[in-house]
Amino acid sequence: MAKGVDIEMAPLDEDHVRAKITWSEQDVGGGKLVVEVTVKNMKTRPKTDDQLRSDASALAVRFARAFADTIEN
Repeated sequence: MAKGVDIEMAPLDEDHVRAKITWSEQDVGGGKLVVEVTVKNMKTRPKTDDQLRSDASALAVRFARAFADTIEN
């Protein structure tokens, strides 16, 4: 079962970026989940692209776990 994750970054304001994370699975049903999160990126202490992607991924995982807990209960 193949999976793909794509993260697109776009400036939101001078201290934040918006990360659009698209997760897709290429199997018989083929599903796609898109999560947009806001990541803090202070103008005075900008993060590297890798740091932003890591922060965005961590936020998306926390969101997904909370969502899964909600629909299971």
